[in-house]
Amino acid sequence: TGRWTAEEHERFLQGLREHNKQWKLIADLIRTRTVVQVRTHAQKHFQKMAR
Repeated sequence: TGRWTAEEHERFLQGLREHNKQWKLIADLIRTRTVVQVRTHAQKHFQKMAR
């Protein structure tokens, strides 16, 4: 809940590299976030990257 920690974000990036956009697998890797939270985080992440 709330802000993502640096560690969670690192795991997110690692999951993205390893599993592409398979949110369930990424959520399993992070462990502290749900699939919905991972997907929402990804949307925001990609929006930032697109700027």
